Amino acid sequence: MLPAHVRLAEFYYLHKAGKLTMEHGPELLQCLHVNARYCWDSLKLRQLSNMAVATQDMEWLTKLHIQEEALRLTGRAPTI
Repeated sequence: MLPAHVRLAEFYYLHKAGKLTMEHGPELLQCLHVNARYCWDSLKLRQLSNMAVATQDMEWLTKLHIQEEALRLTGRAPTI
């Protein structure tokens, strides 16, 4: 989980309590952007991993797993 995900949860509870303001807007948009990039990168790596398995390319699969782990830990995958 990335810090942006935690902040999105905080925004949700601020919204539920009626305390989310327009001042939160830019930070909320930034968190949504980080989340969207993270989701798309995760999906892309998962699809590429499926292709590596289907073609039995274990070297490629290993590289993809390293990228997935980097994405999970840092929020950014090296060269997708």
